[in-house]
Amino acid sequence: MAILYEAVLVAAWLLAVCGRGVVTPPEGGALSAVLLLGIGWWLWSEMASRREVDRGRRLSLGQWWGFDAAVRHAATPLVIGGCLAVVVWASMRASFDVRLGGYGALLVLFTLIVMAAKLVAETYLFAQIGGDESPRQASAQALTGPLSKWAKLRYVLGVFGGVILPLGAQMLAGGAKNIPAVSDASAPALVATIALISLIPGEMIERWLFLRT
Repeated sequence: MAILYEAVLVAAWLLAVCGRGVVTPPEGGALSAVLLLGIGWWLWSEMASRREVDRGRRLSLGQWWGFDAAVRHAATPLVIGGCLAVVVWASMRASFDVRLGGYGALLVLFTLIVMAAKLVAETYLFAQIGGDESPRQASAQALTGPLSKWAKLRYVLGVFGGVILPLGAQMLAGGAKNIPAVSDASAPALVATIALISLIPGEMIERWLFLRT
């Protein structure tokens, strides 16, 4: 539940940043920028603090930790928050019959980059299958053995929810080479919603696999 709480805060912060860019106040712009920076710093500090607690707990139990684990831990609320922000942004724009726009494209790009970094960090673990016995090797062997079905499901949901469908929402909104943009502004919002529905179970499975192994 803490991850979902952090994801909502991340989404709110991203939407606030994008909203400030669209509707620039005639006065107080500098103050709003400072407030957003302060809130962002506080949010990141809270996430980093929880990551350190989890790191200490895992190491005390003889489990593994490293840069890849830190990336996976930090990226979970970021990618869910990014996708949630895309859904809210696309839905709000669709209510005015307007497509994603430049800030919507940036939210999609943010989601894609974070998801790609997380998938790379997850895949790195499988390089530990060979070599000397270690907690990492045991985790990798479990993910390719008794937990392989769950690991495959996680990758499918992650790729679709965090990469393919958000990219599809952007292509529907802005078009691409030889692909015209759709005229219905609600289509990107619908695809983004399906992406979020796919992404959240995938991230919960990833967290469960991480703790299980």
